[in-house]
Amino acid sequence: MSYCPKCDVVIRGHKSCCPLCQGKVSDIPEGRDAFGTAGTDAFPVIERRISSFTFVRILTFLFLTLEICFGAVWWLLGFDAPWVTLVMLGIFVGWLDVLATIYIRRNLTKLFTVEVYVAIAVNIYVDHMTNMHGWSLSWVTPSLLFALGLATQMIALTAKLRYNEYFSYLALDALVSLGQLIPIRMGLNPLPIPAIICIACYLILMAGLVVFRYRELKTAIERRISM
Repeated sequence: MSYCPKCDVVIRGHKSCCPLCQGKVSDIPEGRDAFGTAGTDAFPVIERRISSFTFVRILTFLFLTLEICFGAVWWLLGFDAPWVTLVMLGIFVGWLDVLATIYIRRNLTKLFTVEVYVAIAVNIYVDHMTNMHGWSLSWVTPSLLFALGLATQMIALTAKLRYNEYFSYLALDALVSLGQLIPIRMGLNPLPIPAIICIACYLILMAGLVVFRYRELKTAIERRISM
């Protein structure tokens, strides 16, 4: 090792001149701190980590692999195995859940909203695949929507969110809740009482927001629409 008195740096190896100033080098003077010049690596060891994008690509590849495998099984069984489609749906939902958790994990309100909507769609599909007994529309959908409304308000209180950060989600939930009237009118809901109670609760909530927080509700909806 050498030392450049002009640059005041310790130089590794045996150099005839300083690589910085091209000046003459000398031996390391006594008392000069040569930390990091012997027994250590010249460059830090950087820990390799899998980025979220790479993880999503790996996850997507595994998802497609499983879907293709079960699709092949379904074809070999002559498309006469409903359980295969349910398994494929479960894999698809799991993939969506992981993606939602990765990309919107910092927004719990949005995360819960997406999770509930996916759960509602899956339950309706499963009900349809099992001869449509109506349990998904009678009990699951209104229960999930009611729980979503409570969870949204609890998250807002706990996280101390501003009104414009969650009012738009409540308005969207109320609109989705009103959509339960469609299967009721079509006679697909054999027990509409839970759905009617859910709709009434959301209408009362929206009435309270309109009466007491109209400006905040309007601002939240306009902000959400403009995004």
